[in-house]
Amino acid sequence: MKKLNIVFFSANRAEYGLIYPFIKIFSKSKKFNIKFVVAGSHLEKKFGSSVNEIKKDSIKIFNKIKIPLKTNDLENTADYFNKLQNKINLLLKKKNFDLVFLSSDRFETLAFAVAAYLKKIPIIHYEGGDVTEGGALDDSIRHAITKLSHLHLTSNKGSLIRIIKMGEEKWRCLNVGYSPLYFLKKNKFDLKKIQNNFSLNKKKPLILFTFHPIIKIKPNPNKDVDEVFKSLKILSKNYKIIITYPNFDPGYKYIVSKINNLKIDIPTISVFKHLGRENYHSLLYYIGKSKKGFCMGNSSSGIKEAVVFNCPTLNIGDRQKSRLKPNNVIDVEADQKKIIKMINSRLNKYQKINNPYNINASIKSLPESIFLKFKRKDFKLKKCTI
Repeated sequence: MKKLNIVFFSANRAEYGLIYPFIKIFSKSKKFNIKFVVAGSHLEKKFGSSVNEIKKDSIKIFNKIKIPLKTNDLENTADYFNKLQNKINLLLKKKNFDLVFLSSDRFETLAFAVAAYLKKIPIIHYEGGDVTEGGALDDSIRHAITKLSHLHLTSNKGSLIRIIKMGEEKWRCLNVGYSPLYFLKKNKFDLKKIQNNFSLNKKKPLILFTFHPIIKIKPNPNKDVDEVFKSLKILSKNYKIIITYPNFDPGYKYIVSKINNLKIDIPTISVFKHLGRENYHSLLYYIGKSKKGFCMGNSSSGIKEAVVFNCPTLNIGDRQKSRLKPNNVIDVEADQKKIIKMINSRLNKYQKINNPYNINASIKSLPESIFLKFKRKDFKLKKCTI
């Protein structure tokens, strides 16, 4: 049988971190031709041009889909979705793909999933079955992609069970664990080098902060953001703070403006549009190793990646509500007083952490397993067993 053409798609920095290990694993297989398509914030300078990280990883980009990111409100996000899907349709018409590999819960990913499904190109979906009840658009989009997909790779056992309960056939489902852990080597980090790279003071603990938009219909939809940044201003007296930009979901402009204003008021705060996978992990390692500081915000990385480095996480607000969390994560409302109180009372106590997002050895043989499943006569014949 000839090689299968498999196209990977990414439009977001976090999503790329999840896909990267799979691209590397499939690249080693003699049964697949890899095509990588990028869009979204990867190609935007105002979000740090994370396409440069992809180039640094020596991953060849097959196609770039560039559309202006006017996604600060839901109406413009819908327009962006339509324009992106139109360009994806054109790409799929011109090129011959046997499989599509998608990850997570982004609206851009849903655009690719719908286009591929209507072209009858089978979809492999990673990180389905998760629950983030308070996410911007996450749960509905994630579950929609699951129902369009032909193979399901999960990051934990709970998500695997949930997908099967959604009616997906068991032979199509596999728990591979949290993919970024596959290539992660904690021993490669050097504390002194990290201190020098980020001008860290041994005596001053570190806060690594990321806060993404949440779509809220309230009299004051930005109240949560205001409360969080008030707390950062107070914390800056005793902590070194490193901030990374939010993703480009509706409402991102307000958060970026708060970041820029805070930087003007407190010049010692460091701001990065895009840290990159290695730099981000090195800072988590520094916190866990030095036992000084914590990860803070509402990013899933504080839940799924910080745990690997024994780094405590303060998870703020509703964005990650109901997501499976290790015991290094402490939840708190987006309220300035409650945030400060929680930090002072509970957060700086380091403990042994149980990680529910371990890597599964089955990920190594994934290309062979998928190749065999693709040959099944019923592979493209999706059915619901509910």
